[in-house]
Amino acid sequence: MKFICFVILICLLAPVALAQSLSSLDVRLKKMSEEKDPAKNVVAMQATIKEFKLDAIKNAEQIDVLKGITALSFLAVNDTGNFERHIASIKNKFNQTSYLNMGADMLVRGKTGLNYAEVIAKRTVDLYLSYKDDPTARPADYTKSDWDRFMTMAAYPYHFTYAYVLHANSKYVDALVQMDLAFKTGFDDMMMPETAELCSDILMKNGKDERAYDLLLMMATMGRSTDKMDVWLKQLHVKRGADGSAAIKLLDSLKANVQKQQLAAVAKTMLHDVAAPAFTLKDLNGKPVSLADFKGKVVVLDFWATWCGPCIAAMPGMATLVKKHPEVVFLFIATKQEGATPLADVKAFIQKSKYNFKVLMDSATKDKPKLYPAAAAYKVSGIPTKVVIGKNGGLLFQTSGFASEPRLISEMDAMITLANQQ
Repeated sequence: MKFICFVILICLLAPVALAQSLSSLDVRLKKMSEEKDPAKNVVAMQATIKEFKLDAIKNAEQIDVLKGITALSFLAVNDTGNFERHIASIKNKFNQTSYLNMGADMLVRGKTGLNYAEVIAKRTVDLYLSYKDDPTARPADYTKSDWDRFMTMAAYPYHFTYAYVLHANSKYVDALVQMDLAFKTGFDDMMMPETAELCSDILMKNGKDERAYDLLLMMATMGRSTDKMDVWLKQLHVKRGADGSAAIKLLDSLKANVQKQQLAAVAKTMLHDVAAPAFTLKDLNGKPVSLADFKGKVVVLDFWATWCGPCIAAMPGMATLVKKHPEVVFLFIATKQEGATPLADVKAFIQKSKYNFKVLMDSATKDKPKLYPAAAAYKVSGIPTKVVIGKNGGLLFQTSGFASEPRLISEMDAMITLANQQ
């Protein structure tokens, strides 16, 4: 959650802050966003202002970022008083709105403080509406058309978070109103599965079965459907007059078409005549494991770290793939794991998460503490990175990032299918 908030704040701060946030302050901001002790963030904020000589007027945007991160860290420990105090100290109204929205989102995703989440979600929307048409709120270097588009873009997460909170509080009619306001912005074209699942439930709770059916059918056609959405689609298909077998055939047909399209798309990205770099790493028990040990098998490498939000978010999907493909060797390579106790940190995470993964440690070399041999060999520039190696040791696929669980499973399924055919 902390990682997600850090990404969102870069995207949703006032336009002036967008450019300024891409400075040497990034590392400091990221560390603060990951800090669990708000008192330490207060100290870090004051030290950063002093160290970087941030002026209250010239550097107001950067100071707003520091205050916002600190406010969220207080909310994370249920200290709403200090959250409110730091939010109120943010100078720019747009920045203030963005951090209120992040706070509401953090609470509803954590399923805690839902009543307070509703309060600040409503305040987010109200505050946004109070200045969105105010010409004095527009920065001097922004044209009116650019500013209007930016404000429209911002409305989508504000209304949608409010809908999310209202849904969590079983206020389905009001949730539908906010959901429709979010959709009016036109920024729902690339709807994520999680979002579509929530919207489908809101629609069905309000008796809007036809709209729900159309949304579920669209997501299934694009291969973005979740298991829960598949169940709903079958139920609604039967409700429309089809029998159970017809509903199953519809879903199977959609999935087969998606898989065919996915295979064709993924095949275009396959690498040829590239040997997978050899490596020998130790597992969590200190036993050496080499890539050469698995000659004749398809091998999937997952480069990850415990501090990487997208890496962790992708793991349930990877667990599904591990179970689905027992013929494939999955090696989860913990890399760029900084700190004094990387091995202990990885062990603790795996034990707590109860993942039955084969984990290897890509440890930094003593003479080069920033060099992680396996990651360097595979030219891993960002994590998570997934690598698919063929039975003959050839590097077939390499992809980075994480969008959604259905997309991950669909793409990796296609890569593994093609690798098994080699």
